[in-house]
Amino acid sequence: MPSTNTKTIIPDWPIAATRPSARIEGAALAVYELALERPTGRPTAARQIAEKYGLSERFLTQILQRLRRRGIVETTRGAFGGFRLLIDPAELTLGFVLTAVETPAPPANSTESDAKASKKAFGKDGETDKRRKTVSANVESAAAQATRLLFDRVWTDAEAKRQEFLNEIRFSDLIAARPSEPANFAI
Repeated sequence: MPSTNTKTIIPDWPIAATRPSARIEGAALAVYELALERPTGRPTAARQIAEKYGLSERFLTQILQRLRRRGIVETTRGAFGGFRLLIDPAELTLGFVLTAVETPAPPANSTESDAKASKKAFGKDGETDKRRKTVSANVESAAAQATRLLFDRVWTDAEAKRQEFLNEIRFSDLIAARPSEPANFAI
């Protein structure tokens, strides 16, 4: 808290939660719903989850397929098919699910090297890295370069702390903390 006799340049901003990407939020909600249904052993249709949370069924199915390729969920085909959670919610962390969704999946049936595949994940043939090198080449002073490196370290440390925090949140804890269903007072 700044002292009253010191003029501050930076105002006190209210802390607001940063919203996760739609993919991350969809993955978290889908796994949560599958964790709720896991004791029954019945598969849950992507359509049910999508309708409940107002998501696109196609988009959610893509997310669930990515989780399937990572071994987190399995699919059952047919009229009563859907998705089932393979991992016990007491063992599955939010961080693990988010990493599985954020990390590019290895190309299926491809002979492409892992390095080349990961490079494509960051833009068209490493487009992001090229932009970064161009920006770095334009930085004239050693002080500016050192400041850029300082902020690179800050962002890396912040991401590590975020991941550490999310790795402590288990889906079984989320289920235990879920809000109770509101009473239906239909007349």
